[in-house]
Amino acid sequence: MRINITFRHVESSDELKEYAEQRLKKLKKYADGPMLVNVVLTVEKFRNTAEVVISGDGIRAAAKEMHEDMKAAIDLVSDKIEKQLKKYRDKLKTRSKRQAAARKVTTRPAPEISNKTDRDSLEEIIQVEKLEYKPMSVEEAVAQLQVLGEDFIVFTNAETNKINVIYWRKDGTLGLIEP
Repeated sequence: MRINITFRHVESSDELKEYAEQRLKKLKKYADGPMLVNVVLTVEKFRNTAEVVISGDGIRAAAKEMHEDMKAAIDLVSDKIEKQLKKYRDKLKTRSKRQAAARKVTTRPAPEISNKTDRDSLEEIIQVEKLEYKPMSVEEAVAQLQVLGEDFIVFTNAETNKINVIYWRKDGTLGLIEP
């Protein structure tokens, strides 16, 4: 976690700088990867403003608070940011739980043997879904995956003319399956 503190219209103070760093280091527990924290402390007449922008590890959060006391403004803005990061973390947890539940394979009893063909009995067990896929580059497929919010996209690679699949991996990165 890298913290940048900027002072506007006020002399830089080591005491305020250390206080802000101490309050914002507690936010490290909400992100696994590197984060950049930009803090701007401003004084205008009698208003002390603390503004924080956090980015990195797929997270972007921003908050701004005003108070008569600068330390109080820092406290308020750090609480606001912490709330945003908690909400984001909970959202990721529920999303991963939903994806895990969708991946679970449910077993069904075998269908009774009847005079139907093998294909008809298979269709009772397996839900067949027809997908249309169009020729596109890998970059276009990645953009489509992000826009649609799906777990995967089947497409024809425009360069190779072969069917490819782009999917979200468990670690949050993208995977590409090529024949």
